[in-house]
Amino acid sequence: MASGKLSPRQKMINMMYLVLLALLAMNVSAEILNAFQIIKGKLNTSANTALLNSKSFMDGMKTKIDEEVKNQGKTSNVGLKDTLDQIKSKTAEIVGLLDTHINYLTNDVSGVDPETGKLMRADELEKNYQYWMGNGAEEDMNDKRGNGKAFELHQKLDEYVNYIIAVHNKNVKDPSQQLKFDQENLTDDPDPATTIDHQVKTWERYIFEGPLTANLAILESMKLDVYEKEKKLLDLLNTRVGAATFKVDQVVPVDAPFATIVPAGLQFQTRLLVTMTSAQIKPTYSSGSGRVETQPDGTAILTVGASGGVIPSDKPEGKQSYSATIQVPKATGGFETLNVQGQFTVRRPEIVVTSAAVQVLYRNCANDVNIDVPALGDNYNPQITASSGEVITNQQSKKKVRLVPTGKTCKVTVNSITNGQTLKIGDLDYKVIEPPKPSINMAINGKTYNGSQMVPKSSRIQLRLEPDEDFAANLPADARYSIGGVQVLAQLSLGPPTPINSINTGGQDATKPINVALGQGIRDARPGTKVYVKISDIARLNFKNQRVVDGRFTEVERTLSLVVE
Repeated sequence: MASGKLSPRQKMINMMYLVLLALLAMNVSAEILNAFQIIKGKLNTSANTALLNSKSFMDGMKTKIDEEVKNQGKTSNVGLKDTLDQIKSKTAEIVGLLDTHINYLTNDVSGVDPETGKLMRADELEKNYQYWMGNGAEEDMNDKRGNGKAFELHQKLDEYVNYIIAVHNKNVKDPSQQLKFDQENLTDDPDPATTIDHQVKTWERYIFEGPLTANLAILESMKLDVYEKEKKLLDLLNTRVGAATFKVDQVVPVDAPFATIVPAGLQFQTRLLVTMTSAQIKPTYSSGSGRVETQPDGTAILTVGASGGVIPSDKPEGKQSYSATIQVPKATGGFETLNVQGQFTVRRPEIVVTSAAVQVLYRNCANDVNIDVPALGDNYNPQITASSGEVITNQQSKKKVRLVPTGKTCKVTVNSITNGQTLKIGDLDYKVIEPPKPSINMAINGKTYNGSQMVPKSSRIQLRLEPDEDFAANLPADARYSIGGVQVLAQLSLGPPTPINSINTGGQDATKPINVALGQGIRDARPGTKVYVKISDIARLNFKNQRVVDGRFTEVERTLSLVVE
C-alpha cells in the first residue's frame, strides 16, 4: 500500500473521502449534493479540454514528422505516428469505459430531471454500492475487492498504466528515468495511517463507498488522471521530433470590447487576441461565458448575452463578468494558457406594454396586449410566460400576445431568446378581476318592463342578458351569455308560488331575446295574480366557446315579477 509522502492525487482522494464520511454521518442537504454535481461538471469540462489539447498536440507532432520527411528526408520518426495512434486508441478506450460508468449511474441509477438537468437521486447509496462492489457476498470476493464494476475498472486502469510505462521506458536511454508501476499506478490501496478513519480498505471500497453524485465526480477526476499519464508520455515522445522553429519571449492576452454598456437582452462583444506575431503560432480560444468565433486574422470575437439577472431590483443597471481562455502552442510542445477576465455594464431595457383592447385583465378572458422592448429592436425575440394563466402568441406579430389569467393575480415574465440563450428582461404584475355582470332585462310586448304596471294575461314576454357596454366593445368574443332555463310561477292563492310553466332554452344565445310563454295557468288566473319569472344557470361563453358559470347572481336577482290584470 502507499506510504511515505503523499502525492497531490492521494491528498485529493483523502480530502474527498473526508467529505464522503461527513456526508454519511449527517442528513445530506441538497446544497452539498448539488456542490458535488457542480464539481463533476467542472472536472468534465477540464477533461474535455485535456482531450482537445491531446488531439492538437498529437496532430502537431504528426505534422512536424511529415515536415521532417519532406524538408529533410528524415524518416526515423515515421513509425512514431503509429505509436501516437495506438496511444490515442488506448486512452480513448479507458476514457470510454469511465464515460460508460458515468452514463449508467446518471441515466439508469439516478435519472436526470428534464427541466433542471439535475440528478434525481444524487444521494443514492445502495444501488450505487452494489453496482461497484456486487450484491451480498460478492463484495467480499477477490480479497475484499468485490465482484462488481470497481474490480473490473481496477484491472483496466492497471493495464493502461502498464502500457504507458512500457512505451515510456522503451523511449528513454537513461535507466534512472524509467518508470515503475508502484510509483505510477492509479489504483493503490490507501495506507490506513494516512486516511481519515484509519481503517484498512481496498482501493475499490475506499473510492466508491459514498453517494452516487460523489462517485461521478471521482470518475471525472480519473479521466484527468488518465490524460495526465498520456501527456507525460507525449512530452517524452515529442523530444524525438525536431527543434523549435520559433521563439516568443512573452505573450500577453488582450480583449477589446466593442461597447461597455449593453441593454439586457442584447449581445456584448469583445475581440480576443494576443500581442505576438508568428506564422507558426495559432492561438485557440474558448470561453464558458459565451460564444467564441475565431477570425481569419487569428483573433477571436467573444459574444456574451447581456443578462437582466445581474441588475439589482432597485437599480437601472448592473455589472456582468465574463472570462475566456487563450491557448498558445509552445515551440517545445504543449500549450501556454492565458486567461482573460473582464466586466461590462448591463442596462435594464424598458418594457413597454400597451393594450390592444382593455386596460385591465379579466379572468378567463382573451386579454390582448402588446409587449415590446424597443431597446432590443430587431433582436427582440420574446418568450413570454404567465403564472396562473395561459399565454397565446400571435402568429402575425411577435409583440402581440393574448393573456388568459385564471387566478387572482398574474405575473407575466418577459424573456428574449438570442443565439439560443434565454435572457430574462423583467416581470409584469397584474391584478385580475372578474368580467362585469350582464344586466337581466325583461320586455313585455316589445317594451322594457319597469315593474310598476299590470300586464295583460296574453302578453308576449322576452328575456335578454345585456353585456356591459365597455366589456362587450373591447372583448366581444367573451361577452356572450346563455341561461339554462326559465321557470314561470304564479301565486294563485294565499299559498306559496306554484310552478305554471318551464322552458328549456337549449343554451341559446341569451344576448338576443328569449321568448317566455306564461302558460294556460296564467290565462285562467284571476286579475291581480302575481307572476314570477325565475332564471336558472346563467353562464358566459368565452372566446374558446367554453361555458363559464357565473355564480354571482343571487336568487332575487335571477327572479323577475309582474302582476296580471
